[in-house]
Amino acid sequence: MALRLSGLRAARRLRSLHFVPGGSQKFLDKALASRADALIIDLEDSVLPAEKPAARADVARWMSSIQWGQKTVCVRINPLDTSLWEEDVELTMKAEKPDMLVVPKVSSRDELEKLGEKLTEMERKLGRELGRTTLLPIVSEVPEAPLRANEIARHPRVEAITWGAEDLSAELGAKRRRDGAGEYLEVFQLCRSLTLLAAKGAKVQAIDGVYTSLKDLDGLRAESQRSADTGFDGKLTIHPDQIDVVNAAFSPTSKEVAEAQELLEAAKAQPGAFRFKGQMVDIPHFKQAQRILDRADLAGPSAPAKEAPVGPIHGKWLEELTEGLVIPHALTRTVTETDNVMFTTMTLNPAKLHLDYESAKETQFGKPLVNSMFTVALLVGMSVLETTHGTTIANLGFEEVLFPRPVFFGDTLRAETQVIKNRPSESNPSRGIVTFEHRAFNQQGQLVCKARRNAMMRKRPSNL
Repeated sequence: MALRLSGLRAARRLRSLHFVPGGSQKFLDKALASRADALIIDLEDSVLPAEKPAARADVARWMSSIQWGQKTVCVRINPLDTSLWEEDVELTMKAEKPDMLVVPKVSSRDELEKLGEKLTEMERKLGRELGRTTLLPIVSEVPEAPLRANEIARHPRVEAITWGAEDLSAELGAKRRRDGAGEYLEVFQLCRSLTLLAAKGAKVQAIDGVYTSLKDLDGLRAESQRSADTGFDGKLTIHPDQIDVVNAAFSPTSKEVAEAQELLEAAKAQPGAFRFKGQMVDIPHFKQAQRILDRADLAGPSAPAKEAPVGPIHGKWLEELTEGLVIPHALTRTVTETDNVMFTTMTLNPAKLHLDYESAKETQFGKPLVNSMFTVALLVGMSVLETTHGTTIANLGFEEVLFPRPVFFGDTLRAETQVIKNRPSESNPSRGIVTFEHRAFNQQGQLVCKARRNAMMRKRPSNL
């Protein structure tokens, strides 16, 4: 959602940016169910070198198959001084997502120029709007970067900049990052301040670094509030429990909004500085009041969704889908040759095995097979009425699809579903993630298809 943010060169609200390890469906499911403004799918530090190709392939698939809702989707690529970043960009950029690339270990604007040229090349090739994919550089992970933060932040693709003490402390050989009171030591506080100043000078958003004490939510709350008071726009998070705390710190209170509205209304009748509630106010105060109203955006992307279902409800609520539950489905379907021909041609799959009787005679089956993608689509369709109809928020993708036996024209399929996992959301009590295993059988009772999929499900609303 577009925000004015009092002149900032910013397109999105970025209070909380939550890290998700690339390739981890478990962590992705939790993140999707959270109220994070943005998700950072990580291909760098959270992925072991040997696992990077598989994680990259998973992330590329997520970019095109996941229902992201209104979340900003970011991918943290590998450092620009390695050979991995180009593979990250080429594979993940083929889909409509990501919205933004998080760039680690940036040392200069010249490095971003190289990345920007690559993005422009791909946008032209893919027919995308030039400049659509923005950048979020981390400007403190190598010693030379903080002193160049200003020039880095002014690159035209940069939407926000952030910092972190972890990699820098290793580069410096620092024994600690914080003092006994939990405050950053001088050099790290300097980097933090340079990040804020560079961001504001370049009119981009300033994002504070992570808080690594996962169980210390009070400490996180205090640090986030100080960050917001100083001028930061948001903060990185590494655990779902941190997200709501961070969102609250970077959102104006109702009292702040009311006072800002009152001040700006009073300013309409005044030519310049004037007394307001016992103090003199002028242009800086007006700018700050407008900034508060810009951030209020009470209908923004992180507000809890109104989840009252529309229309009749036949599916089960989250709390009804207990692990181990087996649901037999009433609907059955006899597969026809027309089904196969229409589905095969509609999906541009000209395989002879599905369409050519003569060549099919030479196979071990002796006749055409039904397109397996039709089989799995039919299986999921037969399951919807008694499982997710009216109670689902989003289909999150498949973990496994198997076809133990072929399906032929004239086979009559029936289906059943078993609940494998039920994981209530830690950050949003109104929803959770359910793993279903759908199974299809032919008229002889033989298993012909098995598919596991994840769906985000609603709990029963209090008014139903």
